[in-house]
Amino acid sequence: MRSDPERSPAEETLAGLLESLRGLRVHTKNGVASRHKPLALAWAIARISTGRPRLAPWREFREEVGGLLEEFRTPGSSVTPQYPFWHLGTSDVWDIRGLPGGQDTAPGVAMLEKLDPEAGLSQEAARLLRDPSARLRAIAVLREHHFTGIDQQALLTRLGLADYTTASGTTDPTDSDEGAGPAARRRSTHSRVVRDSALTLRVKSLHENRCQVCGLRLATPRGDYSEAAHIRGLGRPHHGPDVLSNLLVLCPNHHAQFDLLGLYVDTDDTVRLTLDDSEVGTLRRHPDHRIDARHLDRHRTLCGKDTPDRNAAARIAGKPAP
Repeated sequence: MRSDPERSPAEETLAGLLESLRGLRVHTKNGVASRHKPLALAWAIARISTGRPRLAPWREFREEVGGLLEEFRTPGSSVTPQYPFWHLGTSDVWDIRGLPGGQDTAPGVAMLEKLDPEAGLSQEAARLLRDPSARLRAIAVLREHHFTGIDQQALLTRLGLADYTTASGTTDPTDSDEGAGPAARRRSTHSRVVRDSALTLRVKSLHENRCQVCGLRLATPRGDYSEAAHIRGLGRPHHGPDVLSNLLVLCPNHHAQFDLLGLYVDTDDTVRLTLDDSEVGTLRRHPDHRIDARHLDRHRTLCGKDTPDRNAAARIAGKPAP
């Protein structure tokens, strides 16, 4: 990887990790890439996100990663957790401990069962991925490069990483079920982010309740309607600020698409669909509504559009990226 003089050493190190994930070598059969290694890496990232040890013994790996492979492997592939357990060792993001010194061929299942070695993210990768922002970028790379054609919402929910599938994040309440009357009731204790309603009214007023993507203003008997969307969500893991520069005014449809990562704002303010980079419109700006580019950058990252070799507009036009 070429060094970028404009990046700090820490940014260079993270860029190296993301490049390793992006360029992960995977087995292919009949032109279809295996998901074994990417699924094991997603599992390992989920361990880090919940504070579990970076290394897991083989038997634990076999049960947990084996279950993931059963649910999310490519059609026709086998449930062989021993494959990623050993073969991820060829990457610089994976450690294996507890096998005989000089082991240079894949151990059989019998050896793994007998010795119960450990494997997981390398110390450096684990250190980097303890940072939520780095974790967000790593998950976005896996989603874009290795999890196409998969139910990503189901996978990340299964891993406990559902917060990374929306721009808004989550602020899940602690609930307890109890029966009350003929229909069941649920008593909930909520912890909600307090939003600045005056700020919402101000940004809507600046844009006259018109969507900044399509220009739609919904007329209702109670007045014109629009929605204020936080670019960097206030919920976890995003913890964005409730400030004017982190808001967009959108119609309900584009708000839903934006939150569910169905569309993003490119670097030239072109609004594009995430699935195919096709153009939806151009983000309309207002001189009194400055938008923090860092929040739009982060949203693009969530959509998997932050890869350094990619420029959506140039690719659509068939031109080399600048």
